[in-house]
Amino acid sequence: MLPVLMYHNVGERERHLNVSPQALYRQCRLLQIMGFRAVTLSELQEHLRTGGLPRRTVVFTFDDALLGVYHYALPILQRFGWRATVFAVSQKLGGVTDWAPRHRHRVMNREQIAELHRQGWEIGAHTLTHPYLTRLPPEDAWREIAQCKDDLQELTGAEILAFCYPYGDLNNQIVQTVRACGYESACTTRKGLVRIGDDPLLLPRVPVAYSDGALGLLYRLWRAWRYTRLG
Repeated sequence: MLPVLMYHNVGERERHLNVSPQALYRQCRLLQIMGFRAVTLSELQEHLRTGGLPRRTVVFTFDDALLGVYHYALPILQRFGWRATVFAVSQKLGGVTDWAPRHRHRVMNREQIAELHRQGWEIGAHTLTHPYLTRLPPEDAWREIAQCKDDLQELTGAEILAFCYPYGDLNNQIVQTVRACGYESACTTRKGLVRIGDDPLLLPRVPVAYSDGALGLLYRLWRAWRYTRLG
């Protein structure tokens, strides 16, 4: 079993969906001491495709491509020689998170996304505008999923193979649309660890909260392990 960690922002004063740089560093240091290494989501998918999962491996994912990730998470993970996967809302780059009016965060711009890609981070798709996909007509949901992929491919010059469902909102039709658009892996908000045989388009994750330091991360990993074993 392997953990895919779910973060949003790093370093902003707003606590909602945010962790401090100090907490992120302590979590990375703990994982390093425990012998873990970090890979991107598409690297994980390669292991799933071949029917095996590497030991002591973790995936860092950051939803929404928020600016604090660029300023804080990038240099912290670089200190450990690690990379991550960040999911971008392609029509909101350089703006703010208007999909969460009570908790507005700044979003990376196109140049910052391109720089993450140059640094070896994986850029994944998170739709055009961050809607609830199951509430849209099928043609609109298709456009949100497919056009975001095209936008980010044009921006980075690389194939976009990873997707993340906004709000964790999905049904079978949405999953099949993601598959038809050529994505090879996709993250949900379902809690748990990834196991051999899991559908790569329905990957569970371990959410990390603002109050979690190193011990908080250990507790969440234990909860996810227990949930996966009992589930």
